[in-house]
Amino acid sequence: MSTLHRTLLPLALVALLIGCTPPLRSEAPADFGTYENPKSLQAVSPDRVVYQVKRLENKPFADQGFWQVALKERLAKAGYVITEEGAIESGGRKGYYVETTAPRGTADYMYLVALFVQDKQLVVVESAGELAAYKARREKIFAAIRASDLTGAGPR
Repeated sequence: MSTLHRTLLPLALVALLIGCTPPLRSEAPADFGTYENPKSLQAVSPDRVVYQVKRLENKPFADQGFWQVALKERLAKAGYVITEEGAIESGGRKGYYVETTAPRGTADYMYLVALFVQDKQLVVVESAGELAAYKARREKIFAAIRASDLTGAGPR
């Protein structure tokens, strides 16, 4: 095998592996600034509401129903008060969200977790902020989730 082939073969394999997982098509909510991060979409609003979309391994391998129960139980055990939950859709994929409140110092904070099961992976959307700031941005946060196509594997 020539030196050129030995050099190009690993590059071709990397390109092939990257090409097998199309990018996660996710956008930050309106008026949020984004951070550069190759593994997730991270954004923040001027009033410090944060927003993140990331991909995790579906381990233990389970369906949407399992992860819904696991998420609710984990949040409740951690002291979060669940204020709302329900179905949500993103890019034609059905998911589930939970909104919670929890005190932090002298303020109350809202925390949203939405999850979408995609075979061997989970897409997790998180947003959090001081209660009034989060509520003021809530519709834009949900609009960003609904407008995204969470079928890929990395941030846009």
